Formats: sequence, structure tokens, C-alpha cells
Amino acid sequence: MISNNTSVFFGMFNSWFHIRALAKYMRQTLPGSTIGNSFTFQKDELHIAIQDCDSIRDIHCSFHSALPFLKTEEQLPHPKHRIVLFKEINGIPVSRVSWHQSDRQILIELHRHGYLLFLLYGMNGNVFYLNSAHEIVTSFRKSRMLPVFDPGNFTGEKLSPIEEAALHTLISENPDINLSQLFSKAPFSVYSKTFLREICFRTNTDEQTLVVNLSKNQIRDIYREYISILKAVDQNIACIYETTPPIFSLLPLQHLAGQRKKPFDSVTDGTNYYIAQFFKTHALDDTRQFLLHRLNGNLHLLQRKLVRQEKELANLPTTDNYRTWADTILTNIYRIDQRLTSITLPKPENPAEVITIPLNPKLTASENANKYYEKSKISEKSRAQLQLTIETTANAIKRIAAWIGEVESCDNLKILRNIKSSIPKDLLEQKAAPIAAKRLPYYSFTVGKYTVLIGKSAKDNDLLSFKHARPDDFWFHAEHGPGSHVIVRNPTRQESLPNNIIETAAEIAAFYSKAKHSTVVPVIYTKRKYIWKRKDMPPGRVFTKFTKSVIVKPLDPRGFG
Repeated sequence: MISNNTSVFFGMFNSWFHIRALAKYMRQTLPGSTIGNSFTFQKDELHIAIQDCDSIRDIHCSFHSALPFLKTEEQLPHPKHRIVLFKEINGIPVSRVSWHQSDRQILIELHRHGYLLFLLYGMNGNVFYLNSAHEIVTSFRKSRMLPVFDPGNFTGEKLSPIEEAALHTLISENPDINLSQLFSKAPFSVYSKTFLREICFRTNTDEQTLVVNLSKNQIRDIYREYISILKAVDQNIACIYETTPPIFSLLPLQHLAGQRKKPFDSVTDGTNYYIAQFFKTHALDDTRQFLLHRLNGNLHLLQRKLVRQEKELANLPTTDNYRTWADTILTNIYRIDQRLTSITLPKPENPAEVITIPLNPKLTASENANKYYEKSKISEKSRAQLQLTIETTANAIKRIAAWIGEVESCDNLKILRNIKSSIPKDLLEQKAAPIAAKRLPYYSFTVGKYTVLIGKSAKDNDLLSFKHARPDDFWFHAEHGPGSHVIVRNPTRQESLPNNIIETAAEIAAFYSKAKHSTVVPVIYTKRKYIWKRKDMPPGRVFTKFTKSVIVKPLDPRGFG
């Protein structure tokens, strides 16, 4: 199984070698094909349609933090809602594909229309369209850092290994570094840790060995294995080792010879399998985490409830106390003055022992006795009910603990979903925030230290935005189609909001719109003072300026508090 708690560099996955292997495949298949529509329908994911190519119909880039990737697919997705990008290159033929000589970049040259530049830096990656003058026209993700672009740094040729003499020179010039540091220097900067680990295993050398301590024979062996591994990497195969976490490799690894592995005849097949397995496990981990969060939350609530119930039971007066008081009063009925608030009398069953009994001075002795007989009955009934409630709570705790055990031990997504369906929905649902008694034109939620207000209807949107919101508050709305106005309070008059608050507010605006069932929704936002309306405009309709846009997944805010 592949854990999502590991680095995005799983062995050689996303390494320079991996990127080059994917680029080599694209170089063989893409020239002569045509760029189709480019679009996104999920956050941080880009699809570039390819026409007139049998083996590639989609170049799929993902910059998610869990597992960023680039892959080619034979089928193009057709989502109901999507945002079209890179319109300038639709219908432009592909001339050539090349890769950067020392960085994780791929370049697609377009016939007389510039370039598509892929910066494959994990979750910080991006895709740029540059014109023939090497000027950036547009990019998939907004970026403050523009790439330094030089077509001369890209190649389609085989990697030329350094000469053995150059290795000796590099070592003599850097005697105080170890092998790991040596392989991080040019011309070794493209090599992954898995590459180095394999060389060290084959030569029985430690990565931390100072190069000054290497013998000539060791240097010779290191160079020989370096050449051997380079040749192996060029074979266009892939292996996935079933370690924890699994390791993606472009060659059979001798240092993992005892581990089970799944071989693939092509890098593209291995890449696609690895990605599919990762997200299958990622879905398993997400579902497990969700269930454990909800179940543990309910378990803690029930455990605290049980403690309160048991404490209440311990403090509940016994029926024997009330009955003894009543019997004692009746035995001594003629000795009791009605005006007394308490009296001390000998116990009927043991006259040598006395007890003090509280009395109601407004009642006769007989009425006080009857009062305690009645309390005895009520106490007995209350105790029985409380004991039954305690038993019910204890059983509920046992059931939830059993579900937690099942969830923790389950490693199959289908079985885990069956477990989820067997759990009552009320244990898994977030509780809605309380609604104020006074009718307000908005719902109110708290996100971190910010208050978020959501219009309840079109008329309420106007009331919220123009009566309740202040000029420096932030205003959000789904970009295409009707939806609620969403206001984020800004009492300190900040010029901007934190990115996580912008994203959450936008997700809420997407949820309270007609596009709430879409995978992703574009949302605009600006300050409240930059929206206005004419008197003849319908409720909820406004003009805006200085808006910015984000693409988000709809989020139900109920349960934020």
C-alpha cells in the first residue's frame, strides 16, 4: 500500500530521470499532432487535449501536494463544467519535445507559435505559454516568480556521461566533501538519491565517505557502476517496489533485490499505475481519517457523558434514606411540632442511634412523612431510569470503540465503505450551527478568527451587502450564475485576507450557488465598497470592480460554529 504521509519523491518518481523518460516518450509521439482545448475542472489540475495522435489524447498535469505528477493518457476527460485555458494555442501543431539538461522541465515547441514550458517542481510546479520571442503570454497558475528561459538549455539527445578523468578531477578539487555531496554537484546535479544509493550498494561504499579517503579502485568501481546505471535507466522500463513507502524506480535495484516488485515494460505504464495506486490508497486514508475523526469525537462525548451520569447516580439519595425518615416521623408523630424545620429522633429499628430529619414547617408531621414516602418512590424510579441510561451509554461506547477498531485495521477501500454505511449517519454528520431567534438576512459562521455571513435569499443578499456589511468587509460570489452573497468581516480594515480564509470563503460561496454540485467553481471577490447597484436592478444583482478570481471546490460550512 502507498501511504500519503511520505515525500513526493518516492524513489525516482518526479526525479529528473523520470521527467526525462516521460519527455522522451512525448518526443517520439507528439510531433505532428495538434494541441486541442486546454482546461481545468479540478483545483491545481491541468488537461491539455492532443489531436491527431493515437497514443496520447491528454497531457495531464497535477500540482497537488499529495502527489504532483505529469502523465499522458489515451482518453480525454469530458467534465460537465470546466474552465478553458491557453486558448491562444488551440489548433497549433506540435513541432518538437525536449527536456532541460539539468532541471525538471519539459519544453513543447509549437509550430511558429512559441512554446509550452512545463516546470515540474512538485506542488510548486506550473505551465507557461511563451511566444516566439520567449515572452510569457499566460500561465496555468498565477506566479510571482517567472522562469528564466533559454531554449539552448533543452535537448533531445542522450545524456553524455562524464569521463572518468573528470571524476578524478572533481574529487581532487573537493577533497573535504562526502559522496552524497559529490553527487549533488555539477555535473551530477540531476541524479536522485536512489541513483546514489544504488551506486554505493554496488560498490560497498557509504554515502558519507569522504572522497579524499576513496582508493583508486573504489573510484574506478564507482565510475563503472555509474555508467552501468546510466545505461539501465535508458531502457525505458519501470519497477515499483512494495516497500513502505513503495519505491518507483527506472531500473532494477540491487539494494532492494529481496523486496517484491512489480515490473513494467514502459515508464508511462509504470507511472500511470503508480499514480492510480497512490490515489486509491489516498482515498482509503482519507476515508479512514474522516471516520476516525467523527467516531473518536463521538466517543469522547459519550465518555464524558458517562462520567457525568455515574457521578449523578452516586449523588442520588437512596430510597432507604427517605423511607427511614418517613418511618421515623410516623413512629414519633406526637413528639413533632409543626413549626420545626428539623428534628433529631431515635431510629425505630435502633433507638440507640439518632438521625436528624429536615422538615417543612408548613406541613404536619403526617404530611412530611407522606412527602418522604413519595420521594422514596420517585428516587427509586429515577435511579432505575438513570441506571438504564448509563447502560445505554456504555453500550454505545462499546459499539463506537468496535467501529474504531474495524476502521483502524481495515486496508480495503470497499470494505471500509461498507463499514461506513453501517454506522448511523448522525454519528458522522457535523451538527448545524444554531440559528438565532431573531430573523436575520444571513447565516453566520466562524472560520478561524473571521466571521463569515451568507445571504439567505436574493432580497437578503441586498440587505446583507448594503445594510449589514461595512465598506472594508470582503465580498465573495460564484462567478457564473446565481448564488448567495458571502461577506467576510474585516473590522481591522486589512488590505487583504490570509490565503486560507480567501479559499474557505470562496468554497462557501461556491456551495451556496447553483454550481454547488460541480467539482470546481470559479469565485470572484473584492471589497464591499467596490460593489453597487441601480435601483431598477433585480434583488441580488450588483455591479463590481477590482475583483479577483479563485477556483475552488464547494464546501458546506455547517459545523464551523
